[in-house]
Amino acid sequence: MTSTTTKTISKVAALAAGFALVAMTVAVAPAAHADTTTTTTTSSTTSLQAQIASLQAQLAASQGTSMTATFTRSLTIGSTGSDVTALQNWLISKGFSIPAGATGYFGAQTKAAVAAYQTSKGISPAAGYFGPITMASVNASGSTTTTTTTTSVPGCVAGAAFSSTTGQACGTTTGTTTTGLTGGEGSIDNFQTIGASSTTFNAGDTEQVMGFSFKADGSDLAVNRVNFDVVLTSQNAGNGSPRPWNFFQTATLMDGNTTIATVDATNQNNWSQDGTVGAYQQYRISFTGLNDVVKEGSTAQYYLSFTTQSAVSDSNSGGTYTVTLPSQGLRATDSLGLQQYSDTTPTATFVITNSQNGSAVLSTGSDNPQTTTVQGDSSSVTNGITLNTFTIQAKSAPLELYSIPVTLVTSLATSSIEVRDLKLYQGGTLLDTESVPTATGAGNGGSQTITFTNLNFSIPQGTTDAFSVQADINKIDGTSFTEGATAKVNVSNTNVDLENTSGNTVSLTGASTGNTITFRSLGLSVDAAPTTSVTTQGNGSNTQITGTFNLTFNVTAFGQDIYVSSTTNGFTPNGATALFDGNGNATTSTAASISSTADRSGLNNYVIHSGQTKSITISYTKLGQGGIAQAKLLTLVYGLSDATAVGASSKTLTFPTAYQTAQQYLAD
Repeated sequence: MTSTTTKTISKVAALAAGFALVAMTVAVAPAAHADTTTTTTTSSTTSLQAQIASLQAQLAASQGTSMTATFTRSLTIGSTGSDVTALQNWLISKGFSIPAGATGYFGAQTKAAVAAYQTSKGISPAAGYFGPITMASVNASGSTTTTTTTTSVPGCVAGAAFSSTTGQACGTTTGTTTTGLTGGEGSIDNFQTIGASSTTFNAGDTEQVMGFSFKADGSDLAVNRVNFDVVLTSQNAGNGSPRPWNFFQTATLMDGNTTIATVDATNQNNWSQDGTVGAYQQYRISFTGLNDVVKEGSTAQYYLSFTTQSAVSDSNSGGTYTVTLPSQGLRATDSLGLQQYSDTTPTATFVITNSQNGSAVLSTGSDNPQTTTVQGDSSSVTNGITLNTFTIQAKSAPLELYSIPVTLVTSLATSSIEVRDLKLYQGGTLLDTESVPTATGAGNGGSQTITFTNLNFSIPQGTTDAFSVQADINKIDGTSFTEGATAKVNVSNTNVDLENTSGNTVSLTGASTGNTITFRSLGLSVDAAPTTSVTTQGNGSNTQITGTFNLTFNVTAFGQDIYVSSTTNGFTPNGATALFDGNGNATTSTAASISSTADRSGLNNYVIHSGQTKSITISYTKLGQGGIAQAKLLTLVYGLSDATAVGASSKTLTFPTAYQTAQQYLAD
């Protein structure tokens, strides 16, 4: 078998402010092993055959060969031929035991190995019959192969822990290159939670319970495993401690609209215990053996859906469940064969009922605006600024949407000073326009409920419709509507008039929370996400490794020339509180720098002329301390004059959550 260099990524602590580097203790995930079936025999011949088969598999791995084939016929007990031999070699290479080796005869040992493979992939029944489903799974898994070489590290001298030329650990190292993928060392970047935030299942429903997106950075990434944990978090009177295989029929993993794996959720063997939460056992379901390739620079959108059984018992009905993508729940392989892991643990909730009535789910749109700065006009209204996107899914009946309220939150005391109108669109169709009323009493302030009425919009059964809330922004006159005012829109399931064909109000679950949008007529706008890189360097015979974390992004000046400090005063707090160790304690600050393609001003600041787009790179360097490190950029300070690039009169640009690097383990 090939060996794979594993770069373990663990969950990091959240940062409080500024451009921060976080270091944490590494949590190493145990390697996953396929179930194997071993037959014990007293025959010396069989024992010798098993040793030969094992040596053949090891030899193939050491020589970088991949024991794969394309299978075209079903195989079972009694089958013979070269394809049986190929299947046996493939199973042995993947760690599934056939003590007699690749004999070309499909016997009881091969049947047991096929059954073990089926169990590991969630193929049911795991009867050991090599049929169309198993054949398709094996054929798909052969599309990506690995080549392994063993070399000594150059630049190492006797007694040195690290190479003086490459920074690698000294000694013999094994590198794995994954063919079919392009790029260098990759990472899972810009991880976002998307899709349903809460869901109600009726009996026999198929519903999406969680979604997430991420960008493949530095390399193509072959996603090969995704885990999810399910646990009961609250219960109605009479609920017991339900097991998910008693109410789920199937679990499905989607990449966009494409199904990449389905697991039989009624099979208890496909659920494993993963600790407890409160008084309840947490259960894990795994999608393994995947080979879903995300091309470098592209963003994948993954969704988990469940189908409930046609009848749900009272003991399993009414409770609230939580589904979580656990730490390192997403595992992918880059073109170098390095394992990359997700470092975010999103959660979502769902409720299961034994009802057959219609219901609907409200979810955040995948294109919901992130935290950003938008250019407004100082002399006229700015139209069509999107503040929220959401979807409504009609589950088990056709529905009619008559009205829906939204909450407008602004930083100004009176929302109507900032926002003139709110508009509800379905796709490109305008459904309703509502004026923002002037606040009339204490408590209204910058938070008001605006209701879109008389919509009469039909949502067919089983379909999902996408909506957006857009705003017309008043002119930024600098007095009542000041520079830097903010707005956002939240959409909840409360007081929504959504009815079925009988005129009965339908249960709506879920919500869509907006992000803060800042409005300026003078300022900077930035890319939605930066280009990031992480490099490491050994320190000769010193055991420490230095990590350098880079974020590069474009800024565009609007309204006038904008000035950005050429020193670290503009993007990171002074002192040690910008850095944290694995226990959340402040640690020693290290070097930071900023560079830009912009011109220099008279005071040696960077000046981005009005209408120009310039690149800025911010780098942060950290000396190893035996933990995970990551850099996040939260704010950038700038000035409207050379003298105010920093200081009390400066302005603050807030970055989207995508402004973070990959994580890196730094040896101490």
